[in-house]
Amino acid sequence: MYRFSKQQAAEFFKALREASVEIMEYYGLPTDPGVKRKTWKHGRPIGVTEHFTAGVTWKGAISWLNGQDNMKSSCDAMILDRRIGEIDSITSKYPILDVLPVTTIMMADLEKGTWNCGWGNAYNWGIENRNAGPLKEKNGEWFWWPNNYTKPFPHQKLGKMPVNIDGKWWEPYTHGQVVANIVVCQYLHCLYQDDGGLNPSWFLPHSALSSRKWDTGRAYPLQAVRDAAFDQMEIENLVWLHDFKNDPVYMDDYEEEWDQDFLVELAQRQQDRYEEETGLDDQHTVLEMPDADLQDLVEDGNWRTELNAVRRGLTKLGYFTDSEGPDLDETTALAVWQFQKSMKLTADKIPGSKTQQAMYKRLKDFQLEK
Repeated sequence: MYRFSKQQAAEFFKALREASVEIMEYYGLPTDPGVKRKTWKHGRPIGVTEHFTAGVTWKGAISWLNGQDNMKSSCDAMILDRRIGEIDSITSKYPILDVLPVTTIMMADLEKGTWNCGWGNAYNWGIENRNAGPLKEKNGEWFWWPNNYTKPFPHQKLGKMPVNIDGKWWEPYTHGQVVANIVVCQYLHCLYQDDGGLNPSWFLPHSALSSRKWDTGRAYPLQAVRDAAFDQMEIENLVWLHDFKNDPVYMDDYEEEWDQDFLVELAQRQQDRYEEETGLDDQHTVLEMPDADLQDLVEDGNWRTELNAVRRGLTKLGYFTDSEGPDLDETTALAVWQFQKSMKLTADKIPGSKTQQAMYKRLKDFQLEK
């Protein structure tokens, strides 16, 4: 079932791109990522990678990601946590975009992919969410990552309080931001419905593709967004969305938006998108299962008895699994393979002892091992 026709989806992205170019030109921002593009392996995106910008501003992030001097990272779209009133004269020209409760900027056309997720660039459309990500608390104040977590996090100007999840602080996402993610992904799924739409196995957080990444973090409801995108559910029917704050009072543009120290550190943080641009090993074709008896490929032979635990771990880390039982199905095997690629392990789709140990360490890093 598709909520929108292919034509409606095409009209949506055409309007979104045109409006986005006008918005970026209005603010003097670069309107596309230039040469930082990747040919789609399947002629189109088959999934979505969800990011946070790791910053409190959006203009600085777009300036960096679409900057012609930056050859190491980019992204397809940015979803803000608020609606910018001063550009209503632009967005009002595109009524089809009224379904987006917050300002959403399409930073590149759909012809090629962007360098947003390392080895997954040729597969996934990248969404950056304006969000600082993990924070550190000291004496009732919060700090975000620049200069080794010494920059005060402007929570009062942002009009929202950090949230503590299992002892770690995060900037929360807003109701409108989550809704916009769902709507955009629903349209993207519908755009390619003639080819079966997107693949839920490739709807992933950035942390599922790179061991050095934390985005989109514990505060983002990735699995719920994925379900809503692929089930094509009406927003008003998503009861879980009521848990999000509806009407935060947002700050004006952050005063240190063009701080050069921030841009230098941002460049360092984004370096791995370039370093991990190694392509995929063709011998590990997506969804292709090994011909040999799988159990004979594992020395300890224990992975079958732990398979459901492996699935639970993969699900907690943001991968897509939808089965149970002793058999290694294609969906679980693909999730194992994606995890192995992200950790630079041998990508054989077999959840052997090394893969399980790496998974447990990753779960501990995210405080998800319980």
